[in-house]
Amino acid sequence: DTAGQERFRTITTAYYRGAMGIMLVYDITNEKSFDNIKNWIRNIEEHASSDVERMILGNKCDMNEKRQVSKEKGEKLAIDYGIKFLETSAKSSINVEEAFFTLARDIMTKLNRKMNDNSSSGAGGPVKITENRSKKSSFFRCTLL
Repeated sequence: DTAGQERFRTITTAYYRGAMGIMLVYDITNEKSFDNIKNWIRNIEEHASSDVERMILGNKCDMNEKRQVSKEKGEKLAIDYGIKFLETSAKSSINVEEAFFTLARDIMTKLNRKMNDNSSSGAGGPVKITENRSKKSSFFRCTLL
């Protein structure tokens, strides 16, 4: 987590190399943070593994009255890049667990697929991630609980 700070840009390329999943987070109340997502995607495409799981998160969805980036604009960007999208609120705990579980599940699905493809090498069996909680939200939605 570099929080997009410029002073960490030189070391972020080292993080990309071993990454299995990357969350790109922008502030829905700050258009500039949204515009920077495209730059981060370019960096990921340049430095990360081609099969790294990615997800775009629009944070602070509890502050709808200060919104500068529409949900539709975030969704469109995600669709254009073939990346999952979710609006979250770290402050109000909206969709945060959902985002992490989804990214982890996607990573595990990819690992299990690779393991099954290489099953002749004697690798272990598939791994499953489960949630022991009821679903309170879904993708493309932000609700206050």
